[in-house]
Amino acid sequence: MKFTHCRILFLILITPFSVKGQTNDIYPDLFGGYFSNMALISPAYFPKEGKTEFALSYKSRTGAFSKINTFAFVASRVLQYQKKNNHLVRVFFYNQKDGPYINHPRGYANYAYSISLFRNVKVAAGFALGFVQTSFSAPSASANGNATSPDGSIGITVKYKKDLECGIVSSQIFNSAVSPIAAPIVYKRYYTFYLNYSVVVSAFLKLNNYVLWRNTPGVMSDYVVSSLLNYKDVFSFGGSYRYSKSLSFFISTKINFGKEILLLSFVYNTPFFTKIPAWTDSAEFHSEYSLY
Repeated sequence: MKFTHCRILFLILITPFSVKGQTNDIYPDLFGGYFSNMALISPAYFPKEGKTEFALSYKSRTGAFSKINTFAFVASRVLQYQKKNNHLVRVFFYNQKDGPYINHPRGYANYAYSISLFRNVKVAAGFALGFVQTSFSAPSASANGNATSPDGSIGITVKYKKDLECGIVSSQIFNSAVSPIAAPIVYKRYYTFYLNYSVVVSAFLKLNNYVLWRNTPGVMSDYVVSSLLNYKDVFSFGGSYRYSKSLSFFISTKINFGKEILLLSFVYNTPFFTKIPAWTDSAEFHSEYSLY
């Protein structure tokens, strides 16, 4: 029993919260290959291909921290797909598991609207509303507890053709505070800025680039730069640098079945460039299924 309690305490201490007095600030885990599931970043994001999309993302630490993982599922549908202005409806579920007894599940319903401003230029705005929960389920009755709070995000995106997209998002907009056991937990509002752009290298090669800044009050903000070399829109590989946190490597493939597309990606987040290598060392799997 002592070992179990010590393990729970250790997991709580290493979880990337900012501790101010008795308060923990919680932010969702950021996938190394976040651009493989952009719906988790912005409620204003529209799929690039197809009118219906299903996406799965899974991230797991390695070694002694293998029970720390993150899972996300997204289902999107674009309405009035062939018209200039489009509507989008989406639902997604996300769960961040910080060890065997600590969970942070989230669930949202998302609506977005995209309008054509000029030739090849579109602007989209969207919002997501749902819930966020923190749950402690240790084998001791005194350590159990959970609390649920409303949550939401709003965002806007500007897109030029399929080659350039930038946006800003405000997440955890309600600044909710809960107390599942004793110390308050705060879901502080934070902002994300992102830029995705592609450069044609040759008739067969394209360089896809991604830049993200996530401003998280109380903890170190995320600065991420990624580049993937794409061959014939079938095979991609590349890397990413997350400032002072990790160096990641990517590989992905796209399979076409007529009007259906399956995208599979693997990401390895190395323990380099961080003071807590065991926490960063992780692997990710992403899959995306799109159809017209």
